[in-house]
Amino acid sequence: MSMLILCIGKPLSPAAGSYNSSEFDAAMAAYMASGVEAPSERQIAPGGRAVYLAEGKPSQSTADQILIPGEFRVEPLLNEIPVRSFMDTEKRFPAEKWFRKASAQRKAADPRQPESRAAAIARVEKLIRKLEAADEDSLLITYPLFLFEFLDRLRVHNYVVQRSGLFRIQPLEKVVVSRKDEHCGGCQHNCFLSNPGCGVGRDKAMRKKG
Repeated sequence: MSMLILCIGKPLSPAAGSYNSSEFDAAMAAYMASGVEAPSERQIAPGGRAVYLAEGKPSQSTADQILIPGEFRVEPLLNEIPVRSFMDTEKRFPAEKWFRKASAQRKAADPRQPESRAAAIARVEKLIRKLEAADEDSLLITYPLFLFEFLDRLRVHNYVVQRSGLFRIQPLEKVVVSRKDEHCGGCQHNCFLSNPGCGVGRDKAMRKKG
């Protein structure tokens, strides 16, 4: 079982700039109702993978623009972690501060935030169990905050996570996830045993085949 995970494209209404609390909440609502910018890259063929989309217009718009048309399944477990202003105020703060303070509230299970970090992790765990039970190669489209938690828990479950980026998750970032036992582990390249690139990997692949 392997996964190709795509972060949504760049929203047409991103939450950026400075806001008071009501403006920030309105900006988040606009973001979740927004389409995404047309990508410059070619469309992706799922290649027989089961395709799962988070709910919301950004996810659907990303799928419409980046994937070759096919059968898509809407999966609420992939939905973005909701973000609300951390306090009621007319004072304006940069969007980064609203997100940072909201993240601290989620970790503390503050009722101001609709979903605590513990609840988000429980949702991720439920999704991992569901995907493992299906035991099929899949392509998933989700949102950046949820994707961060998703990848963290996949690593805990001993999956190999290969990102196309290094730091903050970017729009349309691609992440390849696979089981650790599908890899060689004999050198820093950690190739798939289905296509080993060195003698150690070829020997391990032969032994695995029996």
